[in-house]
Amino acid sequence: MKKIIKTYIVSAVVMTAGCLMQSCQSEAPFSVDGEGRVRLNVEVDSRLTRAVEGEEDLKANARIYISNEKGVLNKWVGVQNIPSNGVALRYGSYVAEAMAGDSVPASFSKKYFKGASEFTLESTSSTAQVSVACRIANVVASIDESTIDSNLMSDLKVVIGNSKGELTYAADSIMDYGYYMMPSGDTSLTYTITGVNNKGTSFTKTGEIKDVQPAHNYRFMFEYIPSVDGQGGAFLTVIVADEELYEDEVVIVGKPAFSWAGNDPAINSQIIGKPGQFIDKTLRVYAYNGFRSLTMTTDDSSLATILGGSEFELTEISEAGKTALATRGVTFTEGTPTGNLCKYYITFTSSFLNSLPERATEYVVNVEAVDINGKKGTQPVRIANTDEAIVYADPIIVETELFEKDFTAVSATSASIPLKITNPDVENPMLQYRASGAGSWESVPVSFTRADIAAVVKVSGLTPSTVYEYRLVAGNLIDGAYEFESGINSFTTESKYIIPNASFEDWGEYTAKTMLGNKTVIYPGLSRESHEDHFWDSGNEGAATANKVLTNKSTDMVHSGTYSARLASDAALGIIAAGNIFTGYYVKTDGTNGVLSVGHTYDGSHPSKLRVYANYRPGDGAIVKGENKQYVDIVNGGSDHGQIYVALTTAPIEIRTNPSNRKLFDKTDMEVLAYGEVTWKEAFGQDGQLQLVEIPLGYNERAKTNKPTHLVIVCSASKFGDYFCGSSKSVMYLDDFELVYE
Repeated sequence: MKKIIKTYIVSAVVMTAGCLMQSCQSEAPFSVDGEGRVRLNVEVDSRLTRAVEGEEDLKANARIYISNEKGVLNKWVGVQNIPSNGVALRYGSYVAEAMAGDSVPASFSKKYFKGASEFTLESTSSTAQVSVACRIANVVASIDESTIDSNLMSDLKVVIGNSKGELTYAADSIMDYGYYMMPSGDTSLTYTITGVNNKGTSFTKTGEIKDVQPAHNYRFMFEYIPSVDGQGGAFLTVIVADEELYEDEVVIVGKPAFSWAGNDPAINSQIIGKPGQFIDKTLRVYAYNGFRSLTMTTDDSSLATILGGSEFELTEISEAGKTALATRGVTFTEGTPTGNLCKYYITFTSSFLNSLPERATEYVVNVEAVDINGKKGTQPVRIANTDEAIVYADPIIVETELFEKDFTAVSATSASIPLKITNPDVENPMLQYRASGAGSWESVPVSFTRADIAAVVKVSGLTPSTVYEYRLVAGNLIDGAYEFESGINSFTTESKYIIPNASFEDWGEYTAKTMLGNKTVIYPGLSRESHEDHFWDSGNEGAATANKVLTNKSTDMVHSGTYSARLASDAALGIIAAGNIFTGYYVKTDGTNGVLSVGHTYDGSHPSKLRVYANYRPGDGAIVKGENKQYVDIVNGGSDHGQIYVALTTAPIEIRTNPSNRKLFDKTDMEVLAYGEVTWKEAFGQDGQLQLVEIPLGYNERAKTNKPTHLVIVCSASKFGDYFCGSSKSVMYLDDFELVYE
């Protein structure tokens, strides 16, 4: 195998201690208190093709993620949008990912790059470097034009593809690279070669390349063997060279980290118990690429006597020393590495913990780990075996970090406020809140099942765009003050987003170029100077090719004002065209198919539902194309279905209806933070009347750490119009859209 060593996108992640933006704590295996700062630098290099192209576009549209086991914490679209001063993260374990390009089954121009690396943040002084190599993820195929002998053959055409797409390499594309994203379960490229030999005889040669791999270029070369009959012509032999496009290299360097095994205490909390009641406690120590040293020390002379010494270098300890330490109740073992991640386990056994004499102060053992790069991490092990030795935190705590890691905690009219009680003896805890500047507090009783467990109290009926103060109080009210009062913190409620042209009073016209000449197009809005000008759009431009108007203003049924929107499916050019309306804009017509950009820029607020007045009449005699039966749940000749769905996303969503490169909206996409829908399989609303419908929005985990930037609303009189299935008789009326905050 020939190896070509190249790197196509490199994403470097540099972390320094500090505090900056939103964060989310990871609990395992790097669960430690505090925050560190992550800085990202992304470099894009797209030199795979014979012409350098697209680097700036790739950088401008690259998707960069930071996530942990709880989901995506941070996402940026475009290198230019990565904060220059970094992003704050809770100490813990994470994955940095970078993706760029477009993932399609087969394309000469659309490449897809991706890469990922794990990293950790461990201590306030940590400085870690993480390199993420984001490389080409496609299977690549190319033709070695130098092996094509035009004297021996002409009209050469090579078709290479997988089960979902294929590319034709001919005269104008013979020098191009083809990029393939392999469908699930498909591991083979097939090819068909056709042409005419120098005797004028047409030939066809087919074959299959099995077990193709991403980031490999399968280069087709041709060899010609003259025929032995002396009549001219040649036999064609196909040689496919498998060329690896890069070497795998992922460099992860981070300071050693610590965590307690299982459900043991937070890493900096005391081990608390009474003599005779302690159980084994195991400290896990992690370092990338290996340990230079792992040292356990104590400045406590009585503890040193129990341990048999004040300092132990565990990585160099002899078997005799390890046995001696184990007899005193402390065991030391090496864990199985996970990739570059090396592990050691220090167990303070129950026999050791229960042997410690009771005293009024805590016992402290210090553990220091140094990795092979010289980076150091330290962790105190604190043991308390009397009530006097227990160090209590403040009895009442306002957990302000929830607002930093959960954007959904505050809406326009409500807030979920996190609180914590650390002392179980505190009585009558209450949350108090008020608009900033108000004199009196509103009080809400708080129930805690036990100490050190956070409670989340939801308050409603708040005023949008208002600063609120809040605090936690407990105990008795004495001389105008409670026995325990937390500090005062604040949050600001979101504004209510008003949907533009929500009652469809504004309509206009523009002229569009179609394959059948210029056509007048009706659209819901007044200005189309930019995509931001018009909030709503429809498929009218595509239907205009056939002189159809699918979506238009109507006075037939109105909730308020003069007009509503009427969505009427129709048959155009022998296919079903769905009456539709959506936020965003119609990009272009691709043959008889449409390309849409769905989603309009949005203020980032978090409504609970979408409200609209609607009437729907499904048409009968639905048409279902055979090749699309697997995608739809209507039957040929049956009744149509109508649908409205709403989503909050972090980017506009491209929709393509062309079966060769179809891409439809998927509520599970990484860009989607919240989603709701209603589907009508029968008539909705009384004849001639609009009826209120409310669509609840469900938020996923990604919504906690990513603010929505786009609002998606899609309405269709034929739910499966993207597959050109439905009834030409289906009609939907819509009026007065509203986002509800409750």
